[in-house]
Amino acid sequence: MAAPWSFVMLETHQVTEHHPKLGEFGYAGDDHVVPFEVGPLDVRGRTVQLGPMLDAILSRHDYPEPVARLLAEACVLTVLLGTSLKFEGKFILQTRTDGPVDMLVADFSTPSALRAYARFDADRLEALIATGETSQQTLLGSGVLALTIDQGAHTQRYQGIVQLDGETLEDAARTP
Repeated sequence: MAAPWSFVMLETHQVTEHHPKLGEFGYAGDDHVVPFEVGPLDVRGRTVQLGPMLDAILSRHDYPEPVARLLAEACVLTVLLGTSLKFEGKFILQTRTDGPVDMLVADFSTPSALRAYARFDADRLEALIATGETSQQTLLGSGVLALTIDQGAHTQRYQGIVQLDGETLEDAARTP
């Protein structure tokens, strides 16, 4: 009787003193989404690695680091969800809050276009940076997260709106 598990060694990479950065592993490469499946565990998912695409978005506006991190997470979440669309269309993530970063928008158009923007109050943000209080919850404050699917002309948009009450955008997106 065959063993229920079998392993095949495809390739071995040794990492020495070099500390690889995003995109230096030689697998998916930057600006890619790679779906995966672990059949015996009934697990499926996607991994996202954004590099030059995200750098281009963030460098256009010279965002302060906490805002850039927040917008980067919004972009990754948008690409992760948007690439699962099975049709030509858009997936849009948007926040509206009372925090120093009062609006985030990330717009993914199939198959691979992404744009994003963050609006923030520079004075309130500086005060938080000075005190070291730059968690996502502090930056966003209270508000809502809207996730919109747009299938294009002659169709109705689908939109889900949830309260931003978690620690991160990911927590809010997981809200049932």
